[in-house]
Amino acid sequence: MFVRIKYQNQRKEKMTGNQKTIDIINKKLHGKEIEYPKFLYKYRPFDEFAFDMLENDYLYLCPAEKLDDPSECKVSLEMQDLYDLETNQLKFKCIAGILDYIRPYTSEENFEKVKEVVSQVITPNGYVKRNWLLDASFELQEFVPDVDAAPLINWLGNIPERLNDPIISENIKKLFSLALDARKDMGICSLSELKDYQQFWTDYAQNETGYCVEYDLTDYKNLVFLYPVIYDDDRKTNIANNIVLSFIGEMIFGMSNGQIMADRTPYMQMFLTKNTIWDYQKEWRLLGDANQKIKAPKIKAIYIGKNASKENKEKLIAFCKERNINVRV
Repeated sequence: MFVRIKYQNQRKEKMTGNQKTIDIINKKLHGKEIEYPKFLYKYRPFDEFAFDMLENDYLYLCPAEKLDDPSECKVSLEMQDLYDLETNQLKFKCIAGILDYIRPYTSEENFEKVKEVVSQVITPNGYVKRNWLLDASFELQEFVPDVDAAPLINWLGNIPERLNDPIISENIKKLFSLALDARKDMGICSLSELKDYQQFWTDYAQNETGYCVEYDLTDYKNLVFLYPVIYDDDRKTNIANNIVLSFIGEMIFGMSNGQIMADRTPYMQMFLTKNTIWDYQKEWRLLGDANQKIKAPKIKAIYIGKNASKENKEKLIAFCKERNINVRV
C-alpha cells in the first residue's frame, strides 16, 4: 500500500510540474514575460565543431530526427479521437477541452454544476448528444458568465461536418504534413539547468573527455526562441486534436473578451514534450530551422572534463584566456 501511495504522489507531483511548465509556455505564446533560468549549461565533446562554435559564438540547431529520443517530434493524424467516423458522432474529448479551460474561472461549487450539465449531453459510450448541446450552453452560461457559450457550443456541434469538409480536411492534412516534416525541418538545441551533472558528462561529453559551457542568459537576445521541456508519458502527438483544442482555446479567449487565457500550447507541445524517463535533464530548448546556427548567450565559464586530452585542454585554456572567460579543469 505504501509503494502505491508513493507512486501516486510522485505521479501527482509530475502532473503538477507539467502544468506549471505548460502555463509558462502558454504565457510566453501570449507575449507575456516569463522567468528564465539565470544560467544554462551545454555539455559537448571535442569534435570537429567544438572550437568553431566557441570562436564564432553560436549554437547549432540539430534536426529533431537526430536527437537521442527516437520518438522526438513524431505526430499522428487520428481524427477518430474527436468523433466516430462511422456514426459521425462527436466524442467527449472536445467537451473535456472546454472543461479544462473554464475550471479556473468558476467556483468549485459551480464547476460541479457545470459537470452535471455536461454529463446530461454525454451518452454512456462517451458520445455527445449534439441535439442537446445548445440547450446545455444556456445552462452553462449561468455558471460561467465570462464566456459567451452558445456560439462555442454550436461550433463544437458542427465539428464532424467541418472535419469532413474537403477544404478543411485538406488544410488539416497540410498542417499534418508540416508537422510530419518537423522531424527533419525543426532544429533544436538542448540546454540544461544542471551544473556539473555526472550523467551529462558521461553521455554528452564522451565520458568526461569533452567540456561544459555555462551560459549567462542575462540580456540574451534570442530568449524568444527558448522554451522549457514538458516531461509526460502522454505525449500530445495527435495533430487533429491539437488543432481543434487550440481553436477551442482561441474561441474561449475571444468570447470572454480576454478574461480566460487561451491555451496556445497544444501544437507546440508536440515539439516540447519528452518521455518522463528524461525528466532528470531539466531541459530548455532553443527552437528554429534545422541546421541553423543561432547566436549563443554570453559565456560565463567553461569546465573541462577530467579525461580531456592535453592538446584540447591547452587549446581551450588559451581560448578562455584570450576571451577573458573563467575556465575550470
